[in-house]
Amino acid sequence: PAHQSVISGIEFQASQVIERLEEAVEKAECEGGGSSAGQAWKNSHAFLPLPSKPNNEILSLLEDMIVNEDSGSHNNSPDEEGVVPSIAPLPQLDPAARLAVVTHSVAAYASGLERSHLQRLCTRITSDTTRWLSHLFRFFDCAAFIHDDMLEGIVRLTRMMLHYKYPKYLEDGFDALTSHPPVIYSSVASPLGVVQHICRQLGLPMYCVRPVPCNTLFGSQQKIDVAALERLIDEDKSNNRIPLIVLADAGTTIAGHVDNIVRLQELCKQHDIWLHLRGHSLAALAMVSVQNVPSRIADSFTLPLGIWLGIPALPVVTLYRESTLPLVAGLTAEHFTRRLSSLSLWAALQALGRDGVQTKVREAFESSEQIWKKISKYPCLRLLSQQPGGEAETFTVAELVSKPVSTAVLLEVVACTVVFQFVPESVEGETLRVPSYYDKLNSWLGQILQRDAPQVPIEICELETNGVVLRYCPLEMGGEKIPDANDIGMFIVCLEQQLALGSPLG
Repeated sequence: PAHQSVISGIEFQASQVIERLEEAVEKAECEGGGSSAGQAWKNSHAFLPLPSKPNNEILSLLEDMIVNEDSGSHNNSPDEEGVVPSIAPLPQLDPAARLAVVTHSVAAYASGLERSHLQRLCTRITSDTTRWLSHLFRFFDCAAFIHDDMLEGIVRLTRMMLHYKYPKYLEDGFDALTSHPPVIYSSVASPLGVVQHICRQLGLPMYCVRPVPCNTLFGSQQKIDVAALERLIDEDKSNNRIPLIVLADAGTTIAGHVDNIVRLQELCKQHDIWLHLRGHSLAALAMVSVQNVPSRIADSFTLPLGIWLGIPALPVVTLYRESTLPLVAGLTAEHFTRRLSSLSLWAALQALGRDGVQTKVREAFESSEQIWKKISKYPCLRLLSQQPGGEAETFTVAELVSKPVSTAVLLEVVACTVVFQFVPESVEGETLRVPSYYDKLNSWLGQILQRDAPQVPIEICELETNGVVLRYCPLEMGGEKIPDANDIGMFIVCLEQQLALGSPLG
């Protein structure tokens, strides 16, 4: 039928553009660029040219800028003659990722539909997607906010809590807050930029943010000190401040530690504070095939599914427990119901199926488990990430997939990342920061592993409490193949050679 051929036509054209880009990269790699490569970066018009350009010419310009990286200088100086720009690596697209990219074109086309039809279509797509995600992530009776910016969900949830705690906020704005300022609690181990962004977006002063210390004597130095948080809450309430939201981690930014979610949940319920969870360990909720009785461990989650599934075109999802406030806070604003923002996610989830999602996530956690176990055998390497299986190594990933465990236990026994560093033997078993000389050695070791064992991608990072560390995170691999046992074996051989030779580590 004619109507169906419209979607097929869009799919064909969008696929052609993707294939054209992939072929252009292959050609550039074979030919080593050329004199015209990257020329579009230098030819910029101050004003829109008068004559129209044919579509093919516009796409050729775009292709040149996507395939070739900008050299940084747009002057045709003699020094730059003969300099060939670097060829940009294109994202890896499996069939599900390719479909997600194509559906962005379909969503743009559908935005021109008659208003009531578009609204019904958006409602159907969003409700399907929300229902599927609520079952995948064991968060029933929830609503979903679909957004492009990673932090937009937290901003809107904080605004929702302002409306809840300050009934006159809608009428009085900031005046409603002045005598009883709100408080946002965030761990000192979390990036400061997150709470700064929330305050900027909502017009809140930075004194509304309460940095919560991490454990010092017992437990991980990356986890929130719950007793300290309780003291801060009591202190704030006695000073006429209103606790609003606690931002907790199920996988801290670098080392992947999970806060004590059960105790945080009890504390937040006791004081009527919203508990928000973010972090890569939340992906483990979708890994379990046994559908347990749901265990709501927080009031909301941030789910960056595009990052976890290696699909570049997917939006971020914030799942939150339903209430009447989201409408006021703009979480379900009318203009969102007229945008097919969740279409790429709706299509990709179906293309993968539950089996596909579970397999991708399981393989990621299994690779962390395998690498952690291999690295733990070397006394000169200190592991700083959460131990897979928990401290008692109670569960393997294979067991977690089929055994019913509570959500809180699941998050405590998965490792979303492996973080380690070379340390002098004198500090083995301690958690002190290594001498600065060892920062250079770890950086050097990381560079050698990146060069000689790229099948296990390693990132060189810095932890404030420990210095330079090496990090493997399979949930951030952007669609590349998760390392299998053979890849991990080759990586460990390379690592072992460096440790044995003392080559950088002498």
